[in-house]
Amino acid sequence: MNEMGKILDVLGNETRRRILFMLTRRPYFVSELSQELGVGQKAVLEHLRILEEAGLIEGRVERIPRGRPRKYYEIRRGFRLEVLLTPHTFGTEIYEPKRIAKRETYEHAKELIKSQEPIEMKMREISEFLMEVENRIQEHLRMKAELEEVRLLIESYLNNLMRRLARENEEEFERMWREIERSFPEEILRELKRIRKEVYRV
Repeated sequence: MNEMGKILDVLGNETRRRILFMLTRRPYFVSELSQELGVGQKAVLEHLRILEEAGLIEGRVERIPRGRPRKYYEIRRGFRLEVLLTPHTFGTEIYEPKRIAKRETYEHAKELIKSQEPIEMKMREISEFLMEVENRIQEHLRMKAELEEVRLLIESYLNNLMRRLARENEEEFERMWREIERSFPEEILRELKRIRKEVYRV
């Protein structure tokens, strides 16, 4: 099973999803998780083991002034998982944060954080900056959604066209295949290869 399949399998369990949601708020130790979830500690430990093996969380031991050290669990890996399902396509994509490119927006944020202005003024500037960042994020998300709609429309057309061509004229299909194989994105080619294999058993 590939990494994507393992992650989907791990996230398919409701208790593990609840644990991850709790860990987005703060680190927890086992007895806290057990109490809030209403699940026995042995079961919680097994879920934590699975999450840790998947690389989603990590444990750290923290010494306390009195009593035994406690092992806290926290989120280790952040990512966004997308599932694409259409009449002709099924796939998943995972996006993980990369190192931030220290461009103008990043440098502006650092300047705001380090600013020595009165707190009221500083908070107002940070609030305005965050609103600007949020607006830019929403605009990018809208553009992404529009582009994905366009991609789905074209993919559906190509899939239907190539399937019909494969059944009606093998020679023309193979000629067209040689043309697109060199220039089409790999993601689209994978689906067209599946159609080719389905029709010709190659």
